[in-house]
Amino acid sequence: MKQGEIGAAILTALVALPLVFVFARAVADGEVRRQRAPLRAMLGDATYDALEKGEGSAQSYLGNDRRAPDFELRDRHGSPWRLSDHRGKVIILNFWTITCGPCVEEMPSFEALDAMVRERDDVELVTVTTDRDWATVASVLSPRTRLRVLFDSERNVVTGKFGTRLFPETWIIDKDGIIRLRIDGARDWASPIALDMIDAYR
Repeated sequence: MKQGEIGAAILTALVALPLVFVFARAVADGEVRRQRAPLRAMLGDATYDALEKGEGSAQSYLGNDRRAPDFELRDRHGSPWRLSDHRGKVIILNFWTITCGPCVEEMPSFEALDAMVRERDDVELVTVTTDRDWATVASVLSPRTRLRVLFDSERNVVTGKFGTRLFPETWIIDKDGIIRLRIDGARDWASPIALDMIDAYR
């Protein structure tokens, strides 16, 4: 290789390497933004940015260092359901009551989400109502619902263990039983964004 060709090769490398580095960094940054986009869309930019910086939020929680308290409640058939029995699954846990308008409004989207995740062996959707019994809540659910509804009329779990006082409130618990996310307020849980967000914890 002639000296001129060597110089040209070095010059090309000096120009190309920074470009390759910039491109690789842009691709990596784009992937991080893609992964965060569903969560940002569910929480809103201001809340997401505050939580990502570690700032507290009265409306939501984002983290990876708090284990969900174990509990056992009964479903509409009187069968017990214990959280710790479902390790290895992502648990979507929704707290609600029939007297909460936003809870009732978002319930059809939870029923739709339940149908979508039912075929996934590693995701389970569970709702906990502070109402007394199935007869009290059945009117706001579709007649053929398969949604798992647990009852906590004394609020021993909802308020006693999770500290919830306002509804609706939805928690995402990962496969190891760690609380990864809490979202306060109603959302459209049947949206593709919600599914993408749940998939991020699978």
